[in-house]
Amino acid sequence: MEYLAIYNAQNEPLQQTLPRRQVHELGHWHRTAQIFVHHPEQGYLCHRRSRHKDLFPSLWDISIGGHLSPGESYETCAARELSEELGLAVTPADVRFVAVMSIDGQDEQAQLLDREHAGIFLYQTQREAQSFEFQREEIEVVQYVPVRQLVGELQVPEPVRAFIPLQTQFLEMLQLVQELVLKP
Repeated sequence: MEYLAIYNAQNEPLQQTLPRRQVHELGHWHRTAQIFVHHPEQGYLCHRRSRHKDLFPSLWDISIGGHLSPGESYETCAARELSEELGLAVTPADVRFVAVMSIDGQDEQAQLLDREHAGIFLYQTQREAQSFEFQREEIEVVQYVPVRQLVGELQVPEPVRAFIPLQTQFLEMLQLVQELVLKP
């Protein structure tokens, strides 16, 4: 069973851990790492979540990510998630920190709350999408989407892809990441 450390709305630790499912049922704040995988010519790596996920199954996500284990740093989690979900051998030094953003989401179908203090990271690569050895239990398909197309899809009420219903937060994160991509 996976346990998560819980935090208050200001991202201060409450010195308590709870089972992952209980954290989402009760709506406790917890920490995640969200890594934006960027290819300079092809855009951002998006993926459709597995239909077996408890939160947001079969919906499209614009970053690779996961929960921090109790006591784990954002950077270590980011490297671990890239390894687990995409089969990449990376270290915390390989990801660039962008910001911490609080995201208050809800999966209405599953009746779960997803309140995250998300560490946002950028990972740049030249790898082709089909070369990732992605974790089939987590991800069904991966695809690069050019930034202009991705922003456009996130701004329309009925996008081509059914995204996790956090379009406003996704656009904010994408803007922060894109600013870092465009820095010389």
